[in-house]
Amino acid sequence: MRSLLDMRRKFLGILAVSLVAGFGLSRAAVCQTGQQRSRPFTPGTCGRVDPTYIRLAEQTGGQPMFMQPSEMAAAGHLMREATANNTDALLYATTHPGGQSREYTVPTDSTVKRVTFSLSFDAPGTKMTLQRPSGAAVTSGEGGVEVSEWTCGRIVTLGSPEKGIWRVQLIGTGRFWLRAVAQSELYILSVEFVRLGGRPGHEGYFKIPGQPLAGRSQTLQATVSGALQSAKFKLVSVDGETIQPATMQEESSDPEDHEYLGTLTLPDRPFRVAVSGLDGNGLPYQRMYLTQFRGTTVEIAPSNRIEDLGAGTTNTLTFIVRNYGETASFRILAVDNRGSILPTEPAEVALASGASAQIKVDVNVPPGTAPGTGVSVTITATSTTNPEINNGTSAQLSVGGP
Repeated sequence: MRSLLDMRRKFLGILAVSLVAGFGLSRAAVCQTGQQRSRPFTPGTCGRVDPTYIRLAEQTGGQPMFMQPSEMAAAGHLMREATANNTDALLYATTHPGGQSREYTVPTDSTVKRVTFSLSFDAPGTKMTLQRPSGAAVTSGEGGVEVSEWTCGRIVTLGSPEKGIWRVQLIGTGRFWLRAVAQSELYILSVEFVRLGGRPGHEGYFKIPGQPLAGRSQTLQATVSGALQSAKFKLVSVDGETIQPATMQEESSDPEDHEYLGTLTLPDRPFRVAVSGLDGNGLPYQRMYLTQFRGTTVEIAPSNRIEDLGAGTTNTLTFIVRNYGETASFRILAVDNRGSILPTEPAEVALASGASAQIKVDVNVPPGTAPGTGVSVTITATSTTNPEINNGTSAQLSVGGP
């Protein structure tokens, strides 16, 4: 189970970190080839990053890296630690301090073997200092400490870190992205919004499609793996501050996994889920699930089920899009796992509050496609007047045999 989790998290980490950093390099390369000559990189400034990739990083817990092409080697340190085995996030925060200092506390419990604090920022001059639980500041050149720095970022990795409450102090004028990631056998296995479903007598909780709905009670299911004495959940904002507690009851447990379930009303802003408590040895711990959730007012879900796709055929999937907010028009977009845009009918739909509509998506499977080939279709509905109002879902399919 842990290996599959690590593969998924590594993919998201690589996607969110390397694409963002790599896009800065791509923009630099464009400038060097003569295009966009009016916006070259200037020494001592932060490399440019496409806003789309910043949003991608924030939604998946990745970290945009504002690097000059000559500084790209420093990304290797972050990539190595972000994709190491048995890693989980202790903290993720992003905000604009506006010249004010910010401080975050990060507990390292008895299971933490290695911890990495990484900071990136979009304006030069932001500083990060680390203070050990004993009160001593971390400095470059210490034994067991690895530091990488560039114009707009800093990474500090500590092997066998001191147990207790670490303090991260930041001051600067630009926006920053801060992550703390540890190697540990205590980690969040999953966090999902679910609803009750299934046949009578065989009911169970199933993951909802897409993001949860705002202004409605939602059921949250979380699984924490590892030895622990207690677990308290909370919703945290994008800047790492507590929004509200999440009352969760332990539904089942075994020596390794602990499953929790609770009902809550969502806040009116994006959030992450964090858990804290005492580990198996009675030391404080904290873990944060990096996927960003947000309540929305539109829902889209599959309405038909196709067991197998036929090679050389066109297969029609149907979805239902429902509007729980004010009257709005929604643009529909469907893509497959090859990156191809699929035709939808309709391509745009106007919905009054409470209304719904059926969307048809045609999936063409080329002749000769091998049986068992996986095909995924992701469909999104986005308000034409407010792109922040959107939702999506995916259908996982496969090509059948002869």
